[in-house]
Amino acid sequence: MIHPIPQKNNLTGSPVEIKSLRFEGDFKAAAEKVAEGYSLLSPNGFGVDIRCSDSRRTTYIDEISRLTDEKYFITVTENKVLIEASCEKGVFRAAHTLAKLVKNGEVKTGTLEDYPLFIKRGYIEGFYGNTWKNEKRVSVMKLMASYGMNSFFYAPKDDLYHREKWRELYPEKELAELKSLFDVAKENCLDFYWAVGPGLTYKYTSDSDFEQLINKFMSLYDIGIRGFGLLLDDISWEFRYEEDSKAFDGIVDAHIYLVNKTYNALKKIDPAITLTVCPTQYSGDANGYYVSKFGSGIPSDVSLFWTGAEICSRVLTVGEADELLRSTRHRPLYWDNYPVNDCEMFQEMHLGALIGRDKELYKHCEGLISNVMEYAECSKIPLMTVADFLWNPTAYDPEKSLKNAHREMLGDDAELFGYFADHLGVSCLSKYSSAFMSETLMKIAFLETSGKKDEAFALFEEYISSMRKCLALISDTSVPLFEEMQKWVRKFSMCCDLLDAIYEARKDPSDGAKAALAEMLEKYNSDAVVLTGFCLREAAEKTLEKM
Repeated sequence: MIHPIPQKNNLTGSPVEIKSLRFEGDFKAAAEKVAEGYSLLSPNGFGVDIRCSDSRRTTYIDEISRLTDEKYFITVTENKVLIEASCEKGVFRAAHTLAKLVKNGEVKTGTLEDYPLFIKRGYIEGFYGNTWKNEKRVSVMKLMASYGMNSFFYAPKDDLYHREKWRELYPEKELAELKSLFDVAKENCLDFYWAVGPGLTYKYTSDSDFEQLINKFMSLYDIGIRGFGLLLDDISWEFRYEEDSKAFDGIVDAHIYLVNKTYNALKKIDPAITLTVCPTQYSGDANGYYVSKFGSGIPSDVSLFWTGAEICSRVLTVGEADELLRSTRHRPLYWDNYPVNDCEMFQEMHLGALIGRDKELYKHCEGLISNVMEYAECSKIPLMTVADFLWNPTAYDPEKSLKNAHREMLGDDAELFGYFADHLGVSCLSKYSSAFMSETLMKIAFLETSGKKDEAFALFEEYISSMRKCLALISDTSVPLFEEMQKWVRKFSMCCDLLDAIYEARKDPSDGAKAALAEMLEKYNSDAVVLTGFCLREAAEKTLEKM
């Protein structure tokens, strides 16, 4: 099975063996670049014709009654493949799907029809913490584009020129790096949005501040960017300057004034420019005074960020989305604070699949933008599940999506990695973790109480052995994914030691074994890094009670 799951996959006929691909027709270069990334491009490859037409068939999605530039068809016969789309973006999406089918050996005769259901699908580098290096950004961009995302927002809180030094233009080197990122995004059919957060020091009555803000936008416009963000999140609810407090009845009035003034200035420069804003109240009561007035007071084509009922929302529902629309006259563009693990969550590693998002949400919102962790490689795993959900929420299966993400990142080591990933499910989405460990320990306990101690110890030994093999795998810091996880790897090592101590205490319940187990349990519990559910501590405590 390929991911994201296509909407209508009727490639169910005879298998067609394809080793490589050769393209002819519209936007041939775009398809060739995709195939090259999968090492499938060859002048002697299986023939693929590309035809683009601006027809209802290739541009309209019935489920959401909207036009799209991302719809495509793949028709396979025994001696030819035909890609049909409306433009380059559709060809790009089709080429990725075809390449995945070839790699998985899933090419059969028939027709595949595919298109996304969420309009905006992407991620935002909007966390507090160490910003990503450009090579990491490029790596994530390319992977997310291959999974059907179409939007990237650049807004790292610790980029000084995004927030603290918003008045200052980027130095030449940093601006060139942003230009290179924009170019990569364009090549991979990702809309690139650059956002600024001036609210810490902005003076709403200052013509100079406004001029500097527009100059900052224009410096990014000059390198090709047409999507901009104005972020007013995580700032004071009080005016900083006396002139502002005298000029406006309240902070919301100042924010409406700033957004409208910015919108008008940008549209005067180029009507193609788009603006996304984040209000100071970006979660909670959708009928609150601030957000109701703010949303109603800004242009209807300005996108409005919203995180849901909570800053890190466990669920996002259709009802909540409709409530925001009624209140603000804007469909929410969800800033989904998952898998981000900054602030109070810094001891957690969020590697679970996306859950808790209504499968009908695509009909009621503008899109969903996932806020990532400062750990770029780790972010790829949950982001792939986000991408799967956003492309085809009706067919989304969190467990299968997560397993695919593990395979994408780890290949043949994916199953072994699962012994570690089992313990990294705690987040705003779920407080439960270690499902497989819990199941295994319960089986061991059942065998022991049933008088089958030899079987219980054999299962315990097998589990510990697999955990140790997994520890050896993830201890290799030359692998970028594992290097980012070392804080949790160290805790996992203690987890293995604690399991050993439990095993030894049950096998030989001596005073020495009891003391060793108690010491190891205290050491494990004293480490604040979040790993494993209650089942491990429970197994240790029950073992001590019985000794």
